[in-house]
Amino acid sequence: MGIKLKGLNLGYWGMDYALLGFPNPSDLLLPGRSEASRRWYRCPSIAFIIEHPEGRVLFDTGMSANFKAEWPAEWQGMSDLSEMTPEVLLESGLKRVGLGPEDFRYVIVSHLHADHAGGLRLFEEAGAEILVHEDEHRFVSKIREADNFFSRADWGFLARKRPTLLYDDQEILKDLWTISLPGHTPGSMGIVTRLNQTGWAILTGDAIATHEAYGPPPVPQFVNSSAESHAASGAKIESIAKETDGFIFPGHDETGIQYTGGQMAVRAIEFLPNHVYE
Repeated sequence: MGIKLKGLNLGYWGMDYALLGFPNPSDLLLPGRSEASRRWYRCPSIAFIIEHPEGRVLFDTGMSANFKAEWPAEWQGMSDLSEMTPEVLLESGLKRVGLGPEDFRYVIVSHLHADHAGGLRLFEEAGAEILVHEDEHRFVSKIREADNFFSRADWGFLARKRPTLLYDDQEILKDLWTISLPGHTPGSMGIVTRLNQTGWAILTGDAIATHEAYGPPPVPQFVNSSAESHAASGAKIESIAKETDGFIFPGHDETGIQYTGGQMAVRAIEFLPNHVYE
């Protein structure tokens, strides 16, 4: 039995596309483009289920069903969150595919922003081991309520249920690695895994938010803890993808980047219930 990768769509919210890549490549004025207009983006919230012979893994958890009560007004005012109903969020998404919190060995969080760690509390009483980068855990320990798109309501329980802290790049299970990708947040990380048919899959979280932000040339994000580290993490992803002919899955896009023979091309990302990457 090989490793299987399953994309789980956890809803859409509307935002200015420039929040995920600033400046938006489509907005740049160039010699052949003297006019441009801003784009409103229907942004997907994405989690991944990894079926591994040694245990099931969840990568990222989307938003909390309680975001209306917990998020500051300025966060909610930046986006159209009307589609983010409980019916599309993590608990319902897992039920749609016949799973619950008790069915996972590991929950790996790319970073603790509220749109990626919001479903984490579903695992407070479950047996799953929660994996967080040590730099991320150290950084958020100073946040008392909500700041810079971190909401303590999402992960505050980790003071009681201690997570497993990761560092650098680590093989968690056979042919499944976490990779350190700081920059968007201090402890952002991704996953690299090898599938029998698809080949190498690279889950980037928000180190690469969209395929357009990947470039070339790469575009910095509006929200970053370190532009220099973010750029270095993007270069690291590119190096891995070129070396392995990997398929890059960005954090907020339904289009990815596939390398073949060192050359890149865009490739649609497919999701449950219609597709499983093997």
